[in-house]
Amino acid sequence: MPSNAIPSIVLLVEDHAVIAMNTEILLLDLGVAEVKTAGSVVAALELIEATRFDYAILDLKLEGDEDSLPIAERLVAIGVPIAFATGFGEGTALADAYQGAPMLRKPYSFEDLERLLRGS
Repeated sequence: MPSNAIPSIVLLVEDHAVIAMNTEILLLDLGVAEVKTAGSVVAALELIEATRFDYAILDLKLEGDEDSLPIAERLVAIGVPIAFATGFGEGTALADAYQGAPMLRKPYSFEDLERLLRGS
């Protein structure tokens, strides 16, 4: 995917339905061709096995005590660029392997998503 190009197929991992629907609409408005959403680690891993994604946005903290790090591990292993989304403060610690991943702070806007996807 060329630099500044909008990815065609995006995996969105988000456990809050309203945020997921809103983000999907924003991504489609940005020119993403297809957005597949998952609300859990299991659902996301199933989608990864069935689809080749160009990019993934992962809500860091999911329902209960689940987090998206197992999803990130799988995506990084197959070469899919990732970003994390979080509503938690700046002190959110990521494993060393993911320190370079962009962090999208909730609530985020159309412009925030555009900057993220274009890498600017």
